Amino acid sequence: MNTRTLAAALAGATLFGLTAQAAPQPKHKAKPAVTVTVTNSRKVDLVQLEAAGSGSTDWKKVVGPVKSGQQASAKLPQASDCRFDLRGTFDDGESMDASGINVCTDKTLNLTD
Repeated sequence: MNTRTLAAALAGATLFGLTAQAAPQPKHKAKPAVTVTVTNSRKVDLVQLEAAGSGSTDWKKVVGPVKSGQQASAKLPQASDCRFDLRGTFDDGESMDASGINVCTDKTLNLTD
């Protein structure tokens, strides 16, 4: 095949979208989430609840606000060991901290005074 014929064939293929395309990249599967039920049994509203992988400083808001006496669902990405540190702040300025909570076995969190 001479150079002119090859160039014409490539130009025609390009016009008709027949050129080779890169194979699509596989989509990364999201880690499954663990749902934890948060019950605010305190007399004041929860402003927000944050979570970080146990020992991490990468805090992310997972739920809030939650009124006194109410429940909400918090979705946490499933860590390899299922352990998270939790930090909650309340309307009265108080806060709570819990370390190393296994959210795969403890799927409820009851916030009390």
